[in-house]
Amino acid sequence: MSRKYLFFTIIISFLLSCNKETKPSDFDKFTGRWTLNIVETQADSSSVWEPRQDHYKNRQGFIIYDGLGGMGVHHVVENYEKYEFEGSGGLDSLTFNDFRHLADNFVYFGKYMVNDSLKIIEHHIESAINPKRWGTVAKRRYHFKKDTLILSPITNRYPKTRLKWVKLNDKK
Repeated sequence: MSRKYLFFTIIISFLLSCNKETKPSDFDKFTGRWTLNIVETQADSSSVWEPRQDHYKNRQGFIIYDGLGGMGVHHVVENYEKYEFEGSGGLDSLTFNDFRHLADNFVYFGKYMVNDSLKIIEHHIESAINPKRWGTVAKRRYHFKKDTLILSPITNRYPKTRLKWVKLNDKK
C-alpha cells in the first residue's frame, strides 16, 4: 500500500511542477536598439522631473543590448555632428575647441546583468572613452513604460538624473 502512495505522490508532484508558470525575465525586454529621448533631472525629493538644461540638454544617442549580455551606449550633445573642426586633419592639428567638442562624447561598452527583483541593471564596463571607467560597474534602476526604457543612475544625492530611451523598430 505504501508503494501506491509513493507512486501517486511522485506523479502528482511531477504534474504540478510541469504546470508552473514562470514569469519572463526583464532581460529579454532590454534586447534591441534604443534612442535617447530625453535626459531629466530632479532637484530634490519633492521636485518634479524636468529636462536638463546644462550640457546634457537635448542629448542624442543610442544604447544597444544584444540579448546575449553585451551592450554599448553612445550619446553626444545636440548638433554634435554639425561641428566644424578648426584643425585641418589628423589629431596633431586639432585645436583646444576641437578636443573640447570631442570630449562631449559619452561612450562605453561591456556586459550587462539584470536583477528583476530589484529592478536594477548593471553595466560591467570593459571599454570607455574615459579610461577611469574601465573595469567599473554602472548600476541603474530601470522600468519600462510601453516602448520607453527609463534608466536612473543609483545615487543617494540630489540632483538625480534619469534618461528615457525609446525602442527602435528595426523590423521595418
